[in-house]
Amino acid sequence: MALVLRRLGRVELARTFHRDVRNNNDYFHFAVGRTEAWSDDTSPELPIDNDSYVSAFRRSMMFTQRIDSADVCLLAKRTNWTQGTVYDEYDDNISSSQQTYSGASNLAEGIFFIMTDEFKVYKCISNNNNGTSTVKPTSTGTSVFELSDNYNWKFMFQISASDQNKFLDADMMPVRKLTGNPTHDVTGEVDSITINAGGSGYSSVPTVVIQGDGDGLAAGTATISGGAVTGVTISASGSGYSFAFISFTGGGGANAVGTVNLGDADSLPTLQSAVEGAAVSGTLDRVIVTSAGQDYATSDVQVTVEGDGTGAEASAYVNSATGAITKIRVTNPGSGYSYATLKITNTAAPGTGASARAIVSPQGGHGSNAPRELFAHNVGVTVSFSDNDNRDLILGNDFRQIALIKNIRTPAGVTYITNTSTTCHIINVASVGSYAVDDIITSDDGGSFTVIQIDTTNKNIYLTSTNPAITVNSTLTNTTQSISSLSINSLTDPEVDNATGEVIYLDNRSPIIRSADQVEQIKALIRF
Repeated sequence: MALVLRRLGRVELARTFHRDVRNNNDYFHFAVGRTEAWSDDTSPELPIDNDSYVSAFRRSMMFTQRIDSADVCLLAKRTNWTQGTVYDEYDDNISSSQQTYSGASNLAEGIFFIMTDEFKVYKCISNNNNGTSTVKPTSTGTSVFELSDNYNWKFMFQISASDQNKFLDADMMPVRKLTGNPTHDVTGEVDSITINAGGSGYSSVPTVVIQGDGDGLAAGTATISGGAVTGVTISASGSGYSFAFISFTGGGGANAVGTVNLGDADSLPTLQSAVEGAAVSGTLDRVIVTSAGQDYATSDVQVTVEGDGTGAEASAYVNSATGAITKIRVTNPGSGYSYATLKITNTAAPGTGASARAIVSPQGGHGSNAPRELFAHNVGVTVSFSDNDNRDLILGNDFRQIALIKNIRTPAGVTYITNTSTTCHIINVASVGSYAVDDIITSDDGGSFTVIQIDTTNKNIYLTSTNPAITVNSTLTNTTQSISSLSINSLTDPEVDNATGEVIYLDNRSPIIRSADQVEQIKALIRF
């Protein structure tokens, strides 16, 4: 059976992962490990996708830091606008037999959208018959606009300063879908409640119940007047909602109805909000003349748009010498088309042979859903390691591996949701002088450990374990320094079980050394 996973299918997979992180459907942590040097620390080995390799990483894990909703963003490929370049134009019917100007056989592989040096993103609707783009687009309006080089552009959004800092790099750019829209994947917060019907008979204030797919923390208090509900004051916005419903219980009344208005905790630019709100589904963008025909007359040639939408109109331009149709221009884009065909007729002249193909806008219209339209099938994850106070994040040592782990658990089997964790056993000792970073320690229980960090102030030694057999009564041997009969004052077990959780991303890097006066920004790119 022949199957096709569409490029938009990959977008949906990325969107699902992005939504899971944002909505706390699952909990994700960056995990850091491996102090052991590579054979060449300037050129780390490639990770191996098998359980044995992942198991070795787990045993070297030092700490984890949770990935919050603000740490993830969908990413699309980055193409900088450059004067004198020919850009592909949007086309809803690209294939191996009908390629873009750049030679792409799928629109997702084409070069039909760009980012300017003002971090504004535009989609090319028409490229002046494969002409060069010589005028930088700058408009932030909601309509398609034409420049003096005859390029037609559609403004999509402007990348915020925070997204530039966290997610923009040489190859990828952040793409978001604004909230307050029912097709959005993550709408975040409950902003307000609209009372559609006040109901009747309420003798006391009813309880407000807000339910949806967010964190469940959204709450509000109703107000009543004359036995009817007149409003709701939001006391907690919650987070991670893509939909939410409100109901009223108690108070002696009935039939009050309200609508939950969702907002976005990201405070994304209002420019994109205007573009999304103005998007028109199923417009006729452009007409390509596929056969010019002959013997048409300008005075009576007619172009009729047929399809499942309404309102689209177009007019033809005719070469007066040959009667060939040279161009068909859209005069009214209409709306609601999922397909459109063109019928070209003459009322009097004997014109024959002309044909044309209509280009229809994507589902929802241009600008309605930037991640979908720009094929954002990648997810960027950016976390800053900056929690030095509680000593979970190891200092004074290096690490070489970074993993993304879903739903890591505590030793008791509970999903760990706290910001940071240590995966180390921590022993308190009488003197730290018998230990040095990277020493190998064994226990008389058969355990084997590596010293990761020494807290001289509190006389605590942090240990990663090859074999975690150890108790507070264990006797230790420092095999690296040949020191035996070492005792333990107290023992703190790891906060998380490094054998749990799904490792969905593993990256090998050159050594990174942590110190108390620095913050490391760790970035990961997950491709779908």
